[in-house]
Amino acid sequence: MQGLSAYTAFARAYELRSFSAVAREMGLTQSTVSKHIAALESELKVQLFARTTRKLNPTQDAARLYEGVLQLLDAADAVQAAVGGQRAEPSGLLRISLPDSYGRAMVLPRLAVFMKQHPKVRLDVRLSDQAVNLVEDGVEVAVRIGDLASSTLVARSMGAIEHLIVATPEYLAAHGEPRHPTDLLHHNCIVYTGFAKANRWVFDSEHGRQTIEVPSTLGMNSADAMYDAARAHLGIARVPSWVVGDDLRHGRVKSLLPDDWPTSLPIHIVYPQTRVLSSRARAFIDFLLEIAAPAPGRTV
Repeated sequence: MQGLSAYTAFARAYELRSFSAVAREMGLTQSTVSKHIAALESELKVQLFARTTRKLNPTQDAARLYEGVLQLLDAADAVQAAVGGQRAEPSGLLRISLPDSYGRAMVLPRLAVFMKQHPKVRLDVRLSDQAVNLVEDGVEVAVRIGDLASSTLVARSMGAIEHLIVATPEYLAAHGEPRHPTDLLHHNCIVYTGFAKANRWVFDSEHGRQTIEVPSTLGMNSADAMYDAARAHLGIARVPSWVVGDDLRHGRVKSLLPDDWPTSLPIHIVYPQTRVLSSRARAFIDFLLEIAAPAPGRTV
């Protein structure tokens, strides 16, 4: 079996698509990198890259090998750290999946801190409200909002997401302001189609829980787009609190139904079950938990 240097060279060649770039990064000659790849191809009896004068193209065999090599390198890092009595320094490529609006508002503005703390980690950030297959897509860490479906994924709670019911003063002037959840039956509500029961809005109050099937002529699969539609006076929207920004304070929108609050949604970090969780994944999970933690003096 080839040594770790060969597998490291392969992984970086797969990511960078360039033997010369790998050589510069690893402090090797380009011919040494090429020999590492050739030795792997000879040992495994497969072609890993289709070489052209302008580009290095991984084969399907390379794609299959790549995920296994990442696990091998992560395990080697963990063993080295255990023997050395210290935690392995996070490094390598980390693929993460974040809900689009949450990722843009809550994670990306803070990402520079993580990257400064862990300069050897390379991030591949996937922004989507669709629940991707972590194993098939090679995603190590994901954030999911809402109730989790039964799966083999490991889940860690980040708390809950608070929502607001909002509309513009212009919309309310034209259609009236709802004073009770049942008043929503006489309004156009902008719903989130990413949920199976998009029209079902649930409220809690001192009188208990109430579920309303709201009428809607506009559904969207993006919280940001829903809020934009509400800002355009198209209806009443149920949106996560982070999209509103300072619009409430400046009167551009109004928060409705102060005595009936929308039920919060759970938010979790999820990752595949593995015997060895990479140090970069552990570091990013800690980073996400810090984002979710309430600031001193703040209640949630």
